[in-house]
Amino acid sequence: MSKELLLILLALVLLPLAVASVLNAPPMEPPQGDLGGPVGISPAQVFATYRVRPGDTLASISRRYGVPVEYLQASNGIADPKRLRAGTVILLPREGVVHVVKEGQTLGDIAESYGVSELEIIAANDLNGLPLPGDKLLIPHPAEIPWLEALELGWRPDSLFVWPLKGRLTSLFGPRVHPIFGTPDFHTGIDFAVPEGTPVHAAAAGRVSFAGERGGYGLLVVVEHPGGFSTYYAHLSRILAEEGQFVEQGQVIALSGNTGLSTGPHLHFEIRRHGKPVDPLSWLP
Repeated sequence: MSKELLLILLALVLLPLAVASVLNAPPMEPPQGDLGGPVGISPAQVFATYRVRPGDTLASISRRYGVPVEYLQASNGIADPKRLRAGTVILLPREGVVHVVKEGQTLGDIAESYGVSELEIIAANDLNGLPLPGDKLLIPHPAEIPWLEALELGWRPDSLFVWPLKGRLTSLFGPRVHPIFGTPDFHTGIDFAVPEGTPVHAAAAGRVSFAGERGGYGLLVVVEHPGGFSTYYAHLSRILAEEGQFVEQGQVIALSGNTGLSTGPHLHFEIRRHGKPVDPLSWLP
């Protein structure tokens, strides 16, 4: 019998045995002891997803993957790092913060909110068109992170608004004697005594409907929000937002001042619902 024929016969005998062993092999078991780790990556490879392991903290994840804690917080809306739960899937941004595009928000709006250029956002995300509502974008090396500002100003998941700034309340909503004319008056907002030039933050995300001078308000910014709400920021020294611009909650939109009918540097703040002033203290956190 030739050597070639012997090899053919041997293959015919061994091949069925090899196929049977593969078909009857038990399924591959997942590795034990590792319940977390990266579980996915974005199409543009600008952020990965990570399943939190038992014993993980934001600080330990930050050290392991080289992502600043504040980037992790802002990208995932984590108000209290101590409540991080095992099994939760979070985003790991690469050298920036993940932003979810809102309805009506333009690339220019987003760039302005974070203090970066549109070109930087386009390059970081390899964009070939306009982002759509719900899209996740990496904001590379942001100069400002509005969500962290909102967190400092009392952000809570169950509150529509945050405080526009931190300051001493000097006049509340309701009937009062006008501080200039000395006549009965109804105060349509609340006043904060703060030094001129104090940053004023948007109390909620929305679109700027007015930015300019208006009578006794002096320099005024009005922001429209979903649900028929609007917020007023008056007696400003400088306006940092434009009409038509979409602003993020916590974004600095102006500096406080002493313009219009004012007895001293302060911020007058209003919340209106369907055009009617309501007590801001009933809506603030």
